[in-house]
Amino acid sequence: MDRVLLQVKKRKDRHRLEEWLSKSYHVLLPDHEHPLKEEMDLVVIDGPSLKNLRPKVRARRKAEQPVFLPFLLLTVRRRGSMPARHLGRVVDDIIVRPLNEQELLARVANLLRMRHWSLELKKEHDRVMKLAVTDDVSGFNNTRYLHRYLDRLIEAAALKPVEVCLVFFDLDNFKQVVDGHGHVLGAKALREVAQTVHNALGPDDRLVRYGGDEFIVILPRQSKQEALVKVARLRQAIAKTPFLHKEGIDARLTASFGLAAFPHDAKDKRELLAEADRCLFESKSAGKNRITFAELEKAA
Repeated sequence: MDRVLLQVKKRKDRHRLEEWLSKSYHVLLPDHEHPLKEEMDLVVIDGPSLKNLRPKVRARRKAEQPVFLPFLLLTVRRRGSMPARHLGRVVDDIIVRPLNEQELLARVANLLRMRHWSLELKKEHDRVMKLAVTDDVSGFNNTRYLHRYLDRLIEAAALKPVEVCLVFFDLDNFKQVVDGHGHVLGAKALREVAQTVHNALGPDDRLVRYGGDEFIVILPRQSKQEALVKVARLRQAIAKTPFLHKEGIDARLTASFGLAAFPHDAKDKRELLAEADRCLFESKSAGKNRITFAELEKAA
């Protein structure tokens, strides 16, 4: 049920509005200590309240954007007065005394219809934005997300120093799965690997499918030593998990890892990606199923 806040000073007006609106809506009465902080879908506000709360009205409308939070101004007709001057800036419609129940209900319903449309548009926008940064195969993040997220982390580090560890890994024997069971089951195995890795990550960590059977893990605000412990868990989780179990295949996979840290090993995003990729290459060259990190070219 839609929630309508009555930010109206006159008790008589408030009671009448409550009587008319409560048949169809959940009516909220004003909180004088914390005005306009309620969770509502529409606000009916009178002239004196608007005059006192104008900055709060603007702030609340801005906070709701891009969702539309409608304000209906309850006013009186006076000679020389132009209540319509508020339209579009702080209120979205006007109702003039003497009040009429049918007119009120029609204006409220129209404003709430516009709010519902804006909520649906916001929902659709969020869905499209999520699809834009989601990898089709794994269901996790794609490279578009990788670059946006890394850019934000590294830009923030310019204001407040913070470590960012980045891990490249790929599957050592994945081609055997595809050759033996086909691309459809190969794609399912990739999804299962991604889920296995995700389950071992923390809430701030991010998993990205980089391409093929290659993935990136971003570990913000973690030292290289902390990241190394976590990567060891990822390596173990992949190695001990039988993939495509429901299909009766129980494929065994291992992975090779390369780890680098910002700003210790790289001064920008490009260098960080390149250094982690180079460490991954070292792991593959040294026998696979291992972790190489930039400092002193150590392998675990």
